[in-house]
Amino acid sequence: MGSGSSRPPRAEEERSKQRSFAWKIGLRMVAISLLLSSTVYLSFTEYWLSSIWTGLAALGLFFNTLKRVNRSERKMAVFLESLRQNDFAVSFSTNEESGNLELQEAFQQLTGIFQKLRSQRESQHQLLQAIVTDAAVPLICFEEANGSVYLINEAAKSLFGLTFLRNIDAISRVDKDLPEALKQLDKKMPWKLVTQDRVVQLSLSVRQLIFEGKALKLVALTDVTSELAAREAEAWQKLLRVLTHEISNSAIPLSTLSSHITGLVAEAESEKRELSEDERKDVLEGLHTIDQRSRSLKQFVSNFKSINQIPEPDMASVHAAELIQEIGKLFGQDLEKENITLTTSGHEGVTLCADRGLTMLVLINLVRNAIESMANMKENKLINVTVEKTGHFVLFHIADSGCGIPPEDLEQIFIPFYSTKKGGSGIGLSIAHQIMQKQKGDLSVTSQSGKGSVFTVSFLG
Repeated sequence: MGSGSSRPPRAEEERSKQRSFAWKIGLRMVAISLLLSSTVYLSFTEYWLSSIWTGLAALGLFFNTLKRVNRSERKMAVFLESLRQNDFAVSFSTNEESGNLELQEAFQQLTGIFQKLRSQRESQHQLLQAIVTDAAVPLICFEEANGSVYLINEAAKSLFGLTFLRNIDAISRVDKDLPEALKQLDKKMPWKLVTQDRVVQLSLSVRQLIFEGKALKLVALTDVTSELAAREAEAWQKLLRVLTHEISNSAIPLSTLSSHITGLVAEAESEKRELSEDERKDVLEGLHTIDQRSRSLKQFVSNFKSINQIPEPDMASVHAAELIQEIGKLFGQDLEKENITLTTSGHEGVTLCADRGLTMLVLINLVRNAIESMANMKENKLINVTVEKTGHFVLFHIADSGCGIPPEDLEQIFIPFYSTKKGGSGIGLSIAHQIMQKQKGDLSVTSQSGKGSVFTVSFLG
């Protein structure tokens, strides 16, 4: 059995080649030194004529060695220059006459390795380009500094009806606001694209890249029209269930009471007598109940109409500080009465594009909900309103330390007439959500049951 410390023959061969060149140069230097020493010694003896031959031999060996080293240095320079130029077509002869065989073999092997790596990289690039080009999701990659488009796939060209795109600003021919939104995009956001023949609901997502020292943005424009349509259909189904439930709750008791009262009156008339005291009392109580349920049903219809009659927003530049100041004034007494601490931050110098009146309705609704979520608490009652400027958008975060929203209710809270509060109408958050959609903004929520909620309102800056 062989020794465990034995080395592979190939490794030994490589190490042997590495030592060979050094040994050859070392032997040549020793030979030159001996010849020079002999020349000096012989020049002072009677064999001085021989010193001429030894001197010539020393010079010949010196220049031959210098030529050999220079040849190796030139090949090293050529090899390094090919690396710098990314040109691996250079080949190095590996015959004995061409110079240092070991160095040439090393150059040739390294060149082969680099050629293989470049071939693999080009193959990967072609594969990636084919995947991006044929991807179903529209993709655009552009330079942040000047908007120059580095890549646009066929799906994106089809979406915008363009055959080519050199600069992101050219998309303004399709949607005048979209180029600026793409430049400022730093997180996922919805966008409605209106073209000549259709309306497309998009979900914009972005990935920032650094390529050759340049900052690029890769934007995916996912068509979520069918998904939103499915969600809208589901929302309508839920709304119809709520409407059916509410109307049934009112109509069935009304029908039952009406039949009962009609029966009492018809019975008295058939017997040609006046209603007794108990019958008169039953009729009055029934009519009172009918009146209450009718008022409740009328209020329900009124609430339903308010959801469908949100006015079109009058967009203008609004100072965030003014909105925060007005909120503080409106709820000052309520906050003091409930022993709630209100803190605000980030609003100084920030402006947003919004309808001031409608925006105040949204903020009032959210702050009122935050106050009500802490109704059963005695301490640590906090509301924090933070304004954040992020890219092309302004975000209002309304955070409370209240009871939070159970996970099963989070997906339902923006549905009309859905309420987690006893006696709540269930239209406040639905209206707030619709107002933000009309302003091309958004309203979202995160919550932990028992730890509080954070409602985030996003506006165009």
